[in-house]
Amino acid sequence: MTLKQGIAQTTLILSLGLYIFYLCPFINRSFPLALGMEFWPYVCVIPCFGLGFRLFHPDLRGQRLGLGLASLLLVLSFTPWFHWLGMPSIGTKPAGLRMMSYNIWTQNQDYDAIQLSIQREKPDILFLTEITLSAMRDLKNRLEYPYSQRSNRGSNAFFSRYPILSTTPEYPNATDHGLTFSLVAQIQTPQEILTVVGIHPPIPLTRSSFAVRNQQFERLAPFIRQVPNRVIVLGDFNTSPWSPYFDQFLQEADLSSATRGQGIWATWSYESSLPHWFAKIPIDHVASRGFDCIDAWTGHANGSDHRPVIAELKPI
Repeated sequence: MTLKQGIAQTTLILSLGLYIFYLCPFINRSFPLALGMEFWPYVCVIPCFGLGFRLFHPDLRGQRLGLGLASLLLVLSFTPWFHWLGMPSIGTKPAGLRMMSYNIWTQNQDYDAIQLSIQREKPDILFLTEITLSAMRDLKNRLEYPYSQRSNRGSNAFFSRYPILSTTPEYPNATDHGLTFSLVAQIQTPQEILTVVGIHPPIPLTRSSFAVRNQQFERLAPFIRQVPNRVIVLGDFNTSPWSPYFDQFLQEADLSSATRGQGIWATWSYESSLPHWFAKIPIDHVASRGFDCIDAWTGHANGSDHRPVIAELKPI
């Protein structure tokens, strides 16, 4: 076997293994292999390379079976992407309830830039994560929102054009090092009292933080399912839409993703250092029950390592 044939066969075997990995819950749910699902677009480089290698070598290009298998495995590897892309809409879009989730990053003290990013999008209800006490004090004076509430134990905050009737920072939450990861608000919109849940579980880079993130989803899902009125869940989920844990959370909470079918909007990482230039995945989300998504997009990072995600929602 020549070197070119060896490379072609190896990439074919790896591509088949990746698809089996995608289908097998015993593998793609286990730490640390589950991190591969979070970065699935980058994992797909392997079948892309495998097909490209065959196409650019005349003697391999003539092997129809190998070329066909490489093409099939490339298409299968992109399957998780297809239902997130959607089709572009044409014409003027109607106005709805504009939601925005923005991880402003604790290290980002450029409040002018944060203010600009928020005012550019003009959300009706804004959820901020990693907002320190000093940032909360400063932004309350800068932003023209009459109602706001921050969770001291989780560094999460709501800003709203509509009255915030109550917030519940204690339940339902997993806890790690004294921190909680969700903030539940009852907000009086012109049409109804709306339940809005902001969430920011830990980054699943260690076995313990991986377990706490998943535990947060497990505790939050039954609470959201029993909410009788319309509900919106938004925030930095620290999981991509290709993760089986994200899909399981939506199903158990009876939610639909607002950004599904609206394109793939990467929200992290926009830190300026070189290693972060190549890690761009959507981990900030807006999900809802009782709403249709008119449009969704991302804003400007403006000093944060996250871009905000914005969704225009219409009650159904």
